[in-house]
Amino acid sequence: MKRNSFTPILFIIIFLLGIWLGNLLSKRGSLVSSSRADKISYILNLIDKEYVDKVNKDTLSDKAIVGLLNELDPHSVYLTADVVKQENESLEGHFYGIGVQFRVSGDSIIVVRTIKGGPSDKVGILAGDRILKVNGKAFHNLTNDTVLHYLKGEKNSKVRLSVYRKGVKDLVDFVVTRDKIETKAVSFFGMLNKNTGYIKLSEFSATAHEEVAQALQSLKGKGMNQLIFDLRGNGGGYLSEAIKIADEFIGKGDLIVYTQGRRQGRSDNFATSGGLFEEGKLIVMIDELSASASEIVSGCIQDNDRGTIIGRRTFGKGLVQEQIPLPDKSAIRLTVARYYTPSGRCIQRPYISGDPDQYYEEFLERYANMEANADTLNHDPKLRYKTKKGRIVYGGGGIEPDINIPYSALKVSPSYSKLLKNGLIYKYCFDYVDANRKSFSQYSSGDDFLKRYNVDNNMFISMLNSAANSGVKKQYLTEKEKKEIKLLMKSYIAQNLYGDKYFHIIYNNIDVELQKALTYF
Repeated sequence: MKRNSFTPILFIIIFLLGIWLGNLLSKRGSLVSSSRADKISYILNLIDKEYVDKVNKDTLSDKAIVGLLNELDPHSVYLTADVVKQENESLEGHFYGIGVQFRVSGDSIIVVRTIKGGPSDKVGILAGDRILKVNGKAFHNLTNDTVLHYLKGEKNSKVRLSVYRKGVKDLVDFVVTRDKIETKAVSFFGMLNKNTGYIKLSEFSATAHEEVAQALQSLKGKGMNQLIFDLRGNGGGYLSEAIKIADEFIGKGDLIVYTQGRRQGRSDNFATSGGLFEEGKLIVMIDELSASASEIVSGCIQDNDRGTIIGRRTFGKGLVQEQIPLPDKSAIRLTVARYYTPSGRCIQRPYISGDPDQYYEEFLERYANMEANADTLNHDPKLRYKTKKGRIVYGGGGIEPDINIPYSALKVSPSYSKLLKNGLIYKYCFDYVDANRKSFSQYSSGDDFLKRYNVDNNMFISMLNSAANSGVKKQYLTEKEKKEIKLLMKSYIAQNLYGDKYFHIIYNNIDVELQKALTYF
């Protein structure tokens, strides 16, 4: 009886104690848990409520996530919502914008070319126009990134551009409706001679395989029986596109690549039948900036003895990331597996967990020393593998070419190097076209320009005189370099007037690595 009469009093005491504890704990954050999973959330809430100065909780959260991922590997990263949007646009092969190629000059956007049939072309914007205002606001401290911010937008959104046009007194206003702008994964394809085709693939975007397939069909129709597939500077993209592209070159049943991780079992990808170029001589060009999907394709070709790999050792990015979206449209890319070539080589070069800076510094050091040292792998006997026909290849970081074109082979005189590094040739050619645009109307097309236009000595000397202010000594140029520079000037002018296709047609003739690769057929 005494125990029963005491029970309601005990209950009331416990209830009141619970309220008091609840109020106390609420001052220390709404989420309190002893579990490790809630630690970060609890600490962020604690800082938000109790820290002496006001803080941006979102910024702290982002930095906490970055810190966590930095402890894993160099390619597990956090992407803000803006970065996710930009990278998705790049990989999907399109974005929504006004449809111009541009160059920043001071606080204006110079229209280099309008995309035929694109939004700007439709309203009458012309090459050479200078965009000075967007929606009535003048520009300040323009960069390429800020220009993209102004000119890109949602589909069917409108933007008012105030344009200065030579010969017109007042600014001209255009209202442009943003629309879908296609981007190309294949920068250029064409015939280098009567039987040699060439394809330059810039990235493995969502349209990469489709574009490569179309290029192969076109080149075969023109008599191609040997091909140079150029992956220099290609930093990768979608694994699925790399697999489909490699499938065009190798026979049914051959292994293309496999992936394997701690939680993910081995997954093999084999070639199917009906590839568009399973026979015929094949050269794949690579360099130190070829990474990820580029290494999968070149490694597949090498291990299956399908073609010759020419150039310099690739970057060495062999970790597979899965992009996981977060509620605020940001995302993390988490490494879930590794890539392996058909012979069993892991593409990934060594790294130190928790020290991503060291990983990239090591690459920059390697890049800086390429001219002095042969850039080869450490041929560890434990990382020795065999191709399909028994040739020896090595793992340990990247794909090592069958034929090395050392960086020293590209060496030019200090004057030529300065012209290139400072963009002085390009700048001169751009300004020349901008000032003399009407004079080029005599050429009916890009093909007509290629046949009839040449850079004469007067124009060449004028370019060197304009570059003299930057310390370029024209007397130190070799005769060979002078001829190359004239062709390079012609290629820049052609690009400005007629697009990238005409740049490559000319530039391919002075591309030292490409011309050297041609000799190995």
